[in-house]
Amino acid sequence: MIDVNDILKNETIQGLLKKAGVSDEQAKSVADQAVNTIKSKFSKDPKKVSSLLSENPNSDDDNVMAAEIENDFLDGLIKKVGLPESIASQVKGAMPGILSQVTSKLSADGKNDEGGIAGLLGNITDMFDGDNSGNKKGGGKSASSGISGLFKKFFGK
Repeated sequence: MIDVNDILKNETIQGLLKKAGVSDEQAKSVADQAVNTIKSKFSKDPKKVSSLLSENPNSDDDNVMAAEIENDFLDGLIKKVGLPESIASQVKGAMPGILSQVTSKLSADGKNDEGGIAGLLGNITDMFDGDNSGNKKGGGKSASSGISGLFKKFFGK
């Protein structure tokens, strides 16, 4: 699982956030927004995000996906985190480093494939969405949430 705090410990990302004038309190929201942006894109197009996060050289489609993630991240920084556009534009530059950090984590764990990415992002989903209690009688997750939902998108089961 990738921890938002790991993102905040990255010296390059720390430097970029400080240079842009992001406070320590805002930095956590920025990291949360980065993870949510990746998670959201993955839920919509797992194969393209998996390709982007793989160790393979980026294809043209990967570069398009990276640009979409950066633009969605910028939009979220402005609308959800509340950063001024001038600061958000600078902070957007952290996204390639965050994506690289996710790729490195997957590679270090030996899980840089679609299943590993689904597992990592499934854990991120659980971390941010909680236990979804109350969505059905037993209080557990529905069959379409969490990791099972991601695997269904990959394998159609």
